[in-house]
Amino acid sequence: MLEITDVWGYTLDRKEGVGMKKYKYQMHAHTLPCSACSEMYPEELAKALYDGGFSGCVITNHFFNGNSGIGRFLPWEEFVGEYEADYLELRKHAEQYGLDIIFGIEEHVGMGLEILCYGVTPEMLYAHPELRKRDLELWYETLKPYGVLFVQAHPFRDMPYIPFPQVLELEFLDGIEVYNADNSDENNSEAEEFLKEHAEMIATSGGDTHEPATACLGGIAVPERIRNEEDLVRVLTSGEFELIKD
Repeated sequence: MLEITDVWGYTLDRKEGVGMKKYKYQMHAHTLPCSACSEMYPEELAKALYDGGFSGCVITNHFFNGNSGIGRFLPWEEFVGEYEADYLELRKHAEQYGLDIIFGIEEHVGMGLEILCYGVTPEMLYAHPELRKRDLELWYETLKPYGVLFVQAHPFRDMPYIPFPQVLELEFLDGIEVYNADNSDENNSEAEEFLKEHAEMIATSGGDTHEPATACLGGIAVPERIRNEEDLVRVLTSGEFELIKD
């Protein structure tokens, strides 16, 4: 099927002449100052998403135990406040483009392995300073009652800082990032093979974007807008989305 997509996500099936609205969302993105490894600010991400025909993104900056650009010496409320401020700054710039911005985080849980938290809000983080601890079980038991989804980021990434690429304990995961634009094809293939044996898990795709040029790699396509964290959880648990793998 040959598709044409405009900046609003409208697709046209030339064969059947049937138009259908699709909305594309980046699921894994990092901005300055919260992610020390990022090379873009919120305003740059917003413009790149719009230029690439995306309807929005989940901003998943590296958190307390990851590659955070925020001083861990800060009181917890101030530390979390920096993440909320970054999110609000992105929302402000996204408004001019009509984009949906959803809060999320990426956290390091040990041995270079990381989780993406979907459905989490700044208010949840403010209320739980114990999340300073690098402990997947603690994170899961603390935030799961709120309905937060836990997806392992790039589970089979083969890099020097990850001594043992592996999938984390399945009892504390809702899904895995089956496609990561920053991974090798081999690593992504391993994730796909794993998912074949665990079809009950949620599969996501993300750009792991740190610069404007990669803002529109990976992500998901959905038939309706994702306006907030609750919408995101509903879409992911329903399975009514398509993975973008480019």
